[in-house]
Amino acid sequence: MSSEEELLLRKMMLEIARKRASPAPSPCPRGPLHVDRSSFERLLKECKVVLADFWAEWCGPCKMVEPIVEELAQRFAGKVAVTKVNVDENSDLAFEYGVMSIPTIIVFSKGKEFKRFVGYYPGLARELARTLESLSA
Repeated sequence: MSSEEELLLRKMMLEIARKRASPAPSPCPRGPLHVDRSSFERLLKECKVVLADFWAEWCGPCKMVEPIVEELAQRFAGKVAVTKVNVDENSDLAFEYGVMSIPTIIVFSKGKEFKRFVGYYPGLARELARTLESLSA
């Protein structure tokens, strides 16, 4: 092997090693993110899976759902965009998605509603995790 070929081979090997060492950044930011219309619509376009928690500060069941949403945000960081939509501040989004009671959690896949969860109930965390696992695999 000539020295030119050897140099070229080394450069190629270094480039391959660099690509493996630094994975591509995920378009889905770590959450949970408090969103408005524009940031929510951007995430629906950029991320394969989006979880939207429609909530309000004064809502007791919403406070019970909050730790579940936070745990899911950590567990699926980089794979799922976990968002929080305050219905008092974003009533237009709540109306657009037909949110009639809170908490309502909507899971979107490729920008379209996949599944909806309304209220707090035993087993909610497990159902949400299963849904997100099936979509983010």
